Amino acid sequence: MLIFITLNFGPYLIGAVGSAIDLISGKSKQITNIKIDGSLEPPLLDPLPQATPSEFINVTGRSFYPEGEVELFVNGSKYKSARIDESLDFNIKDVKLEPGENIFKLRIIIGTRESDFSKDYKISYLKDKPKLEVDFPQDGAAFSRADQEISVRGKTDPENTVKVNDFIAIVDSEGNFSYVYKLKDGENKLLVSAENAAGQITTKEIIVSYSP
Repeated sequence: MLIFITLNFGPYLIGAVGSAIDLISGKSKQITNIKIDGSLEPPLLDPLPQATPSEFINVTGRSFYPEGEVELFVNGSKYKSARIDESLDFNIKDVKLEPGENIFKLRIIIGTRESDFSKDYKISYLKDKPKLEVDFPQDGAAFSRADQEISVRGKTDPENTVKVNDFIAIVDSEGNFSYVYKLKDGENKLLVSAENAAGQITTKEIIVSYSP
């Protein structure tokens, strides 16, 4: 029985082990060619940022096949296609994004055959800087005695990161934020910033005073 298994399945087992070793050791970035004798595999898209402040991006990735054409769909509509060469890579340049969330998916066409669509890839185009309103304290406010610890409060866009003098504030699902800040004697400069997923930052400076 052992001889039968070795003769019949040994090459497959050796190949699988070799592939796993190559993958773990990072020997090759390139995807192994798949023979075109079954259903076509959709292409793979390189990682996208969660969000970007740019209206145009380049979409890159690779196919399992050294031929054919990759079709890119954006928000449900066919946007553009790119030919595949022997490198298996593709590059679709200057893909225009709509403000807000954009959904990409891809498929490959070889002759009259087409693959299923890939999984959805999402990226948000954040055109504007994040909203930032500081409701409390007001610039120029004066505090004394029991008011040494104040709650810096305001509103931003949900999912933004808010900091008060580099300390992270709590932001709820509606964008309301708060941070308890301990004032020092004399003048206090409060630098409040809101940062969105695309790395855009809005900052406001508020100066208040405290006397015990």
